[in-house]
Amino acid sequence: MDMMTELQHSWIITVKEFRQLSRKKALMVPLFLFPIIMIIFFGYGMGGTVKNAPILIVNDDTGTASNSLIQQIGSYTGKYSGEPMFSITYTKDMSQSKAESKIDAGSYKAVLLIPPDYSDKLAKNESITLILLTDSSDTTTTGIIVNYMKQLFSERGSVSLAIPNIYGDLEYLDFLTPAVIALTIFMGSVATTGSAIAGEKEDGTIVRILMTPVSRRAVILGKTIYQLILQLIRSVILILAAYFLVGFHMNGSWLLVALVLVIFTLGGVGMGIVMSTRVNDMESFFQLNMLVTLPSMFVTGVFFPLSSVPDWMRYIAYLLPLTYANDAMRTIMIKGQGLSAISTDLIVLSLFALITFTAGVHLFRREA
Repeated sequence: MDMMTELQHSWIITVKEFRQLSRKKALMVPLFLFPIIMIIFFGYGMGGTVKNAPILIVNDDTGTASNSLIQQIGSYTGKYSGEPMFSITYTKDMSQSKAESKIDAGSYKAVLLIPPDYSDKLAKNESITLILLTDSSDTTTTGIIVNYMKQLFSERGSVSLAIPNIYGDLEYLDFLTPAVIALTIFMGSVATTGSAIAGEKEDGTIVRILMTPVSRRAVILGKTIYQLILQLIRSVILILAAYFLVGFHMNGSWLLVALVLVIFTLGGVGMGIVMSTRVNDMESFFQLNMLVTLPSMFVTGVFFPLSSVPDWMRYIAYLLPLTYANDAMRTIMIKGQGLSAISTDLIVLSLFALITFTAGVHLFRREA
């Protein structure tokens, strides 16, 4: 066989591969769109800065010196964005415990308590201590606020800051761990369920299973129970590993964590089933899966606070279930809050599970 014939045969194979690719409609879009999405989310997400972080100032000062302080904090702009870093509201006559409850509820990232004698002591050059309460579960935003406040008050020699640790001594790892668990459950439940069904469709296993007395309902139920058990075991292992290896402390209820993860897993299983019914082979599923799940990693606040991303990305985040799972997990595991504090998150996650699981069952029974 001469060289020209070899090249002709090679070209025939090349054309055949492109024709096969063109028939995989579900593969075409993610194949080219996914890298673009990743560039955008990496660029804006990982390179963001804090903007308009909500700060409450409880100003009980009977004088006027505190007015310039409030104005200076409110007008502080980011070095690169040129936009205000803090969104200031202020009130008076609020106790420290009430202020802490505002932070627990997620209303503010920080609360600054200015005492009644601030102006008087400042005029006399006497030492003054202001209390700064922070939402230390968001270590990135809190770190920026604390550093700025320390720098601001270092210029006022007689003024010092007391910064109580509401949730204990937290580091970035404490912020990261709950969201990594939620991300692991989301990506794991979607990928393993969807790839199993897509693979069984590709090799014909699913057809052989359904030719037996096993019903479609039993197939879905079996896969769902498997995922619930698997993902809960993975979560426990991750939490214990974080505790023993890097010192993460679980402040909330294990039962609430389990409740969030069970609901979230049901939604992930439903999404995996839906995606697997839209494709005919494993390759197409994995491309579609990357398009749907991986960008969630960079837009839902897993690695950085949502306050640090552009507004348009934040709007996208509020449409994604992983955002609410992250918030619920951090509220339980870091803040130690109860059921009422995560009620909104649970409602959203329950709707996600109901919609995707119902759609997945319907599509599977129709396609199989």
